This record gives sequence, structure tokens and C-alpha cells, in this order.
Amino acid sequence: MSAGTITLTNGSAVVGGTGTSFSTEIAAGDFIVSTVGGVPYTLPVKSVESNTQLTLVSNFTGPTQSGAAWSAVPRVALNMVTAALVAQSAEALRGLNYDKQNWQGIFSGTGNVTVTLPDGTTWTGPAWNSITTSLSGKAAKGENSDITSLSGLTTALSVAQGGTGSTTESGARKNLGLGNSATRDVGSAAGTVAAGDDSRLGTVNGKSGGTLTTPSLFTSAYSPNAGNKVGMQSFDTGTVGGVIGRTSFQYFNDAGYVGARRGGSTNIQDMAIGIDKANGTWVTWLFSEGGNATANNGSWVNNSDRRIKTNTRPIESPLEKMKMLRGYTWERLDNAPPGQGFIAQELMEVIPTAVFTGGTTILDDGTEIKDTLSVDVAGAAAALHHEAILALMEQVEDLKKKLDSFQSGS
Repeated sequence: MSAGTITLTNGSAVVGGTGTSFSTEIAAGDFIVSTVGGVPYTLPVKSVESNTQLTLVSNFTGPTQSGAAWSAVPRVALNMVTAALVAQSAEALRGLNYDKQNWQGIFSGTGNVTVTLPDGTTWTGPAWNSITTSLSGKAAKGENSDITSLSGLTTALSVAQGGTGSTTESGARKNLGLGNSATRDVGSAAGTVAAGDDSRLGTVNGKSGGTLTTPSLFTSAYSPNAGNKVGMQSFDTGTVGGVIGRTSFQYFNDAGYVGARRGGSTNIQDMAIGIDKANGTWVTWLFSEGGNATANNGSWVNNSDRRIKTNTRPIESPLEKMKMLRGYTWERLDNAPPGQGFIAQELMEVIPTAVFTGGTTILDDGTEIKDTLSVDVAGAAAALHHEAILALMEQVEDLKKKLDSFQSGS
């Protein structure tokens, strides 16, 4: 690393230095190397004006950076690197040419051929043609003397020798342990066997269930042109956050899915609902094991169109209602993480429409809390706080008018 630091400016060829010795460390035609934003830049030097200023051959294209560390690279050093790269490339190409020559000799040569190894030494051995020629006529010398050539048999081979042990069909079936299904015709009547395209294999009617050991795909018979498909898949993934199983739905080239993702141990980290678009974009909604939900590529939004609402009216006395509410943090008595926000019973006194009755919540000690209350925190807070701010703004305007009147002496 060279002494001092440098300043690089986007779009400028001038390089400034702090604590540098450009005049003694570098000359025109040399290079400076500096890393900016994690990207290394090798920059050729056009001229050196002083110990603290030099000019590049072309304007700097990276982001402006000051206080950057740098290294001087003499032109001769970079030339040596280039020469070494050329030599190594030539050596690699020479090896590829040897490779082609070697395979050409092995596949098309006769007798022995000589191949050149990567270290420059040679090896001599038989070509493919020589191997097949030497095997010709060897069949009669095997353990079964009835095999006189590789192209024919004169007697039946035993099962132990890879044959059937018989010269008749029935004898072969008996020796091979084949049952009577081997001679049955294909059909759907009693006494026949089913073929691979048997219509009975294309339905689940009459089946009692079982275990599928591979991913399964179901296509729609009602809309074949749309490419409708429903699939069920399980995955053996070693990646935290990887999908371990899902049900997918395809419509043309878009796909939607519902699946479970693994955690760092033997736990399920979250459930995911997603849409994979044909153009390569995707969106997901995650429902974590801790009870929270996340819209990864967007936000949870509510319909708020004036055309679908009636009896709209501003919140009255917002400042007084603000006093009736407190913001809390808490820990839960059920299997849920800590949280923060409003208490439903307090919010009901202020904005009853923001409180909803849900189902039953089971506490850690087994206690059942029926009709658990839930709140629209975002809607309530936004409406109440905004109206309170407007009320405060009105008070500020009144105070400004009184102050102006007081200052003018009227």
C-alpha cells in the first residue's frame, strides 16, 4: 500500500492526494489501484503534476471517494502480468490440441497408438479398433463351451449363466419363476391383466389411499388450453428458510403456492403464500411461527374508497379522546411474542368501531379467554392522531393571531 490517501471524483481525471509522494512513487504510464465501494479500479496515469496531484488518462467513472487507500503499480509490473497470462493461455491451448490428437488416435487408430500426457510424457497402448479385434474369437474359450462366438448360441444357457435354462417358452417361464400373468391377455375383464394405458389406472375411484413418495401433479380436464395444474411436493432441503413442502397451482405460465419453510433446527419457521409470475417477478406473504405476518413485496392494505362508504364523519373531540388512550408495551400470557399498541377495552371507549370480537384464546396455564377482542390499530391511530393534529394546528393558528395582535398593540 502506498503512502497517504487519494481523492477520486466521478467524471474527472484529476486525482488529489493527502500525505502522498506522487512525484517519487509514480510516473506517466504507470497505474494506480484503489478500491471504491467494494470495487477495485486500475487507473492509468497520464501525467504527475506534483506530490499531491496527478492526471488520469481518462475521467474516473466510479463514485466520488475521498480518503481512499491506493497502491502504485509500475508499468513494467503490469506488462509482466500480461505476459504471464499470454504464456499460461498458450500452454492451456497446447494441452487442448494434444487432447484432440489423443482422442483422434484412440477412436480411429489401429494397433497401438501413442498419446501425449499433460506433463509432456507419452504413453503407448491399444486403440479401440485393436481392442475389439483382440476380443474376436474369444467367446469359445469361456466357461460355457456352447458359446462359440459372440453372435450366436447353440444351446440354452442356465439361469446361473444368465440364460433361461430351457429352449421352450413354458420351460423358460417355469425356470424364471414367472406366474400365469405372463400368459394372460391385456383387458378389463376377469382373467386379464391391465396395460399401462388402462382407463382404470387414470382414476382414484375405489382407491382407499396410500403414500405418495414422489412429487405429484394434477392437471385440469375442464380447461386443458389454460394449462391448469395442481401439484403437491415435498423437499429435502438443508437451507434455513427453504421450502420443505408445498401445494402449487399453475394457470398458463403463472403459478401460486402455499408451503411451509424450515427453520434453523427441526422447526417450521413460517408458512408462505406466494405468486410466481411468468416474467420472473414474485411476491410472498409469510406467516411466522411467532404469530406475525409479513407482506414481503408490499403492504397489508384495506379498501378505503369513498364510494363504498356511507355516514362518514370526522372524529369529534380528538384531543379529549387522545387523553383516554395510552400506548403500552406488554408480554403475552399465551404462546405469543411481546408487543405494543393499544388495549382493546380502552380503545372501545374511544372508537368502538375499531374493536372486534374474535374466537377463544388459550393461555399458557390452560385458561380459556372467550370472545377475545382484536383492534384495528393502524386505522384507529391514523384517524385519531390526524384529527388531533388538525385540532392542535387550529389552536396554534389562534395563538399566532393573538400574538400578532398583541405585538401590533391593537
